[in-house]
Amino acid sequence: MAGTLSKENVAQSTGLRTAIVVTVAGVFDRTAESVGGVGPLTVVGGLPLFVRTVLTLQRAGLQEIVVLAGAEESELVRLLRDDPRVTVAVRWRPVREFPPDDHRTWDTLAREVNGPCLIVGAQMVMARPLIEALGREAEAAPRALTVVCDGRATEIAVLPPALMSVSTAIRGEGPPIRVLLGRAQAQGRVTAVETSAQSSCWCLHVHDAAAANAAEHLLFQSLHGQHEGFVDTYFNRAVSAQLSRIFLALRFSPNAVTMVATAVGLLAAATFSTGSYAAGIVGALLFQLAAIVDCCDGEVARLTFTESPLGEQLDIMTDNIVHMAIFAGIGWGAFAVQGGWQSAAPRPWLPLALGGVAIFANVMSLWLVTRARAIRTRQGWHSQEQAARVEFILKNMASRDFLVILLFFAAIGKLNWFLWMTAIGANIFWVMLAWTTRPSTLRA
Repeated sequence: MAGTLSKENVAQSTGLRTAIVVTVAGVFDRTAESVGGVGPLTVVGGLPLFVRTVLTLQRAGLQEIVVLAGAEESELVRLLRDDPRVTVAVRWRPVREFPPDDHRTWDTLAREVNGPCLIVGAQMVMARPLIEALGREAEAAPRALTVVCDGRATEIAVLPPALMSVSTAIRGEGPPIRVLLGRAQAQGRVTAVETSAQSSCWCLHVHDAAAANAAEHLLFQSLHGQHEGFVDTYFNRAVSAQLSRIFLALRFSPNAVTMVATAVGLLAAATFSTGSYAAGIVGALLFQLAAIVDCCDGEVARLTFTESPLGEQLDIMTDNIVHMAIFAGIGWGAFAVQGGWQSAAPRPWLPLALGGVAIFANVMSLWLVTRARAIRTRQGWHSQEQAARVEFILKNMASRDFLVILLFFAAIGKLNWFLWMTAIGANIFWVMLAWTTRPSTLRA
């Protein structure tokens, strides 16, 4: 019998409460030994594999983790003890006392767990939706579950306590877990759950350096947000992934990355303010770089499980500060290059006025977007149609596609045209959002 995990199956699971994490290789298959020094302490995406496994299981809703720890036990204990992100209950079982190739270990563990138990090798990198979906599968029927990714068996399984209990020795038949799964399959009590690296429920066994790189690539792929435009999807994310690897290696916090993006953005604004053609090109390129680095703070936060409300608010506020500085810089640069107040132009103040109008629209947009998000969280929208309209507006607000337009106007030496477009378009945006979210349309 086979089941397939769908992308929609991502709600938090309630069927799994306990996981057994095995940090030694070869528990599921004795031929699956790691090479090249890859083990539970190998860093992938800024975190050791073991820590990533624990935090993924914690985020998926598991309440207790039993660790069958090998030679690295003291280092693994220290990693979890010193990590404020880890809040799940952890029990340690050293393999010198609980050898995973001894059937009595699993018989003992079967008496310690309540309900279906997830068994996973610490060298597996997996998406949280996979664990959540396995929880629902386990809750639906008291069967064993094995995960098959792209046609290959993985080191992830779910066993009810009854199937983990072993009354007689297992000799010469292979690793106990593989034998237990084989016996359950012969009894028709195993469901093979199929998934792939392209689905939201992906997983990968990191057995060598090449697999570690592939797992990191999958982690970055999973970070793409729903409110991303063409430029983010096909350019910014490709570059930001490389920068994020540098930030992770340097151990930058997400908030530190946010401040780097802010500094680059403010430098772009200062460059625009000089008003020359070359400054326009350099300013536009710097602003593009700031947008790329701005992608990195979220990537670093999600890869290292360090998201926070403070970080989200800091990101939003600094983004808007940079945008307003850019409008001010372009306005001042256009004003200065035409001669300032001594200009012979009929309306020398017009660039300053356009910059001020764009800044006003930015302030209104920020207030209304914050209000819209609060309404969505607190009470929801009156209808599906209204929700779709608001999401469409928010998606376009978050899009960085306008940076291409800015670069184009800088290239043709018409940044004042960009000011006109921004002053008009940004005000249309906030007026539309204000009308769409007016009080009379909200759910009572």
